[in-house]
Amino acid sequence: MLETGFNYLLYEEKADISYRILEDFVSKGAPALCLTTAYPSKLKKMYKKLADATVIWLSESSGGGVETMSASRLDFEVTRTMTRFMRDNKGGIVLLDGFEYLILENDFEKVRKFIKKINDFASMNEATFIVTVNKESFPKEVITTLSKDFDIVGNAADYYGEKIEDKTVAAQSAPAPTPPPPQTHSSFTPSPSPAAAPPRAAHHDEDLIGEIMKEDARTTTTEMEIEDIYLIHRSTGTLIQRRTWRENDLIDPDLVGSMFRAILDFINQSFASGEVASFSRIDVKGYIILIYDSKYLSLAMVFSGNAELPLYRAMDDIKAIIKENIAEVEENYENALEDYDGDVDSLRGTRKYMDYLSTGVNRALEKGMKADKRANAQPAVSTEAASVPARRPRPPSGHAPVNVEQNVPEEAAEAFNQGVQLGRLRRYDEAIEFYDKAIAIRSDYIKAIFNKAVALQMLNRLEEAILAYDQVLAVNPGDPEAWSNKGIALRGMGRTQEAIECYDQALSLNPGDAGLWSNRGIALRSLGMVEEAIESYDQALKINPNDAGIWSNKGVALGSIGELEEALDCYERALAIDPNRRVARRNRDILLKKLGRA
Repeated sequence: MLETGFNYLLYEEKADISYRILEDFVSKGAPALCLTTAYPSKLKKMYKKLADATVIWLSESSGGGVETMSASRLDFEVTRTMTRFMRDNKGGIVLLDGFEYLILENDFEKVRKFIKKINDFASMNEATFIVTVNKESFPKEVITTLSKDFDIVGNAADYYGEKIEDKTVAAQSAPAPTPPPPQTHSSFTPSPSPAAAPPRAAHHDEDLIGEIMKEDARTTTTEMEIEDIYLIHRSTGTLIQRRTWRENDLIDPDLVGSMFRAILDFINQSFASGEVASFSRIDVKGYIILIYDSKYLSLAMVFSGNAELPLYRAMDDIKAIIKENIAEVEENYENALEDYDGDVDSLRGTRKYMDYLSTGVNRALEKGMKADKRANAQPAVSTEAASVPARRPRPPSGHAPVNVEQNVPEEAAEAFNQGVQLGRLRRYDEAIEFYDKAIAIRSDYIKAIFNKAVALQMLNRLEEAILAYDQVLAVNPGDPEAWSNKGIALRGMGRTQEAIECYDQALSLNPGDAGLWSNRGIALRSLGMVEEAIESYDQALKINPNDAGIWSNKGVALGSIGELEEALDCYERALAIDPNRRVARRNRDILLKKLGRA
C-alpha cells in the first residue's frame, strides 16, 4: 500500500490499478475523493469498495443525480472542491483520473499550476494525492516536465500492494564541467531526476566555449488566461453573474459591477451612442478587458498574461463565441430581461452560459497560442555568418528499464534506497557501495546495476560504467535508455563511432526521441560527418520543431561547412523560440562581429 501524505504521479494506460489503490485506502477507513471522466455509478459497480467515496464526474453533462464539474473551471470549482475536501478530511486521499481531459479543456501550463497548487495543499493537510496518467498520450518532454512537481513517480503496476520506501522530491543538477549522465532508476522511478542526475536535457547547444554550460532546452511559453467574466444588465446596471478565476479574490463583486457599468456607459455615450452589439477594449495595468454590448446585456471579460498576439489571432473566434452565448441567454431569458426588476434569482440559470463561454474562449485561446508557436518557429532574420566550432554536448536523461524487478528482498531494497539518497547528495562513491550491497544480495537487481553505472559515470569512471551498462543490456537489450547512456559514456572516452552505434540501437527502439537524434547529430559532426549530422538534426526537428537547442546545434553544423545563410537562419529560429538562449545568441553575435555587422 502506498505511504500516506505524499503526492504520486502513476503511469497507467487505462486507470485500473489506481482505483484498486484507492479501494485499499477506503477499506482502511480513509476518506476519499475521486475526480474522474468515468461515469460514477458505473465506476462504483466496477470498484465496489468505492461505495463510500465521493466521486465527481468531470463532464460538461449534468443531471441524473450525478455530481458533475466542468474541467474548464479548473481554478475555481475544481480547486475549491479538492482543497476543501483536504482541509476537512485530514489524512484523506484524492485521486484524479482525467488529466488528459483537463489538458484538452485548458492549456498545459494552467493545468501544471493547478497540480502544483493541489500538491502543496495536500502536503500542508497530510493528504495523499494521486494523479494517474497515460504517459503515451503526451510527448516525453511534457511527461518529464510534469513529473518534476510530484514527490513520487512510477508505473502504477509496480506499487499496487507495496509500500513505497523512498520519499525524495527534488531533482539535483550535476556539477560542471563533467557531463552528467542520464536518469538513474529508483524503487519508484523518481521524478524527474535520479539519485545523481539532473532533469532530462537531451542535448546541448554546441558553443565556442569549451566549458559545459547547464542548459534546460526550454522553449518560451506564453500565456493568456481569463481572470473574470462579468454579466451586467444594461438598463439597470445590475451585476447578474460574475465568474472569477482569481486565487485570492478580495474584490466586492457589486462594487466592480458598478465600476464596469460606469465604464460601459462612458464608452457607449462617447463612442457608440445608440449602438448595440458592439465590442470595446480597455487595457489597464497589464489586463485586457474585452467589453460586449448587446440588446439587454453587457459582458466584460478580463484577460491577464503576456501573450497578446495569440489573443489577437483568436479574437475573431472569441467574439463569435461571445455573441453566440449572449444571444442564447437573451433568447432564453428575454421576458425576464425585458421587465427586469433587479431580482438576480430569476436569472440564476445564466450561470451555465458563463461556463460554456469560458470553455469556448479557452479553446479559442489555445488555438491562437498554437498558431503563434507555429509562427514563432519561422526565422526572423537571415544573413551571412561564419562557421562556429563545436563543444561537447550534455547527455540525455533516461527512464526505467522495460523489465522491472518484482519481489526484491527487503535488505536489498533498503541498500538500494540508501544509494539513491546518497546519489542525490552527490556522494557517488558511497552510493556505489550501497548499490554493490544490493547487487550482492540479488545479482540481477537491474535498477541497482543501472544506478551504479550512472554513479560511476558521474565520477568519470567511464570504463566501469560501460561494463555496468553492458550488464543491464545483457538482461534487457530492449532498454533504449541503457543504450543511450552507454553511448554517452563511449563518446566521453573518445570512442565516438561506438557511441553512434549505441545511439542507433536506442533509436531503433525509440525513434521518436528528439534528444537521441540530436545527440547522434553532435557525435556525427565531431567525426566530420556533417551532412549526416544535419540529417539527424532534421529528424529531431521533425519530432520537436520547437526545441531551440536543436536549431542552435544545426546552425553550428551548417556553419562548419560554409552554409552561412542557413546557419544564421537556424540561430534566429532558436532565438525566436527562446530569446534568452545564451549559447545561440552568443554564437550568432560572434558571427555578426566577425562580419562587422554587430
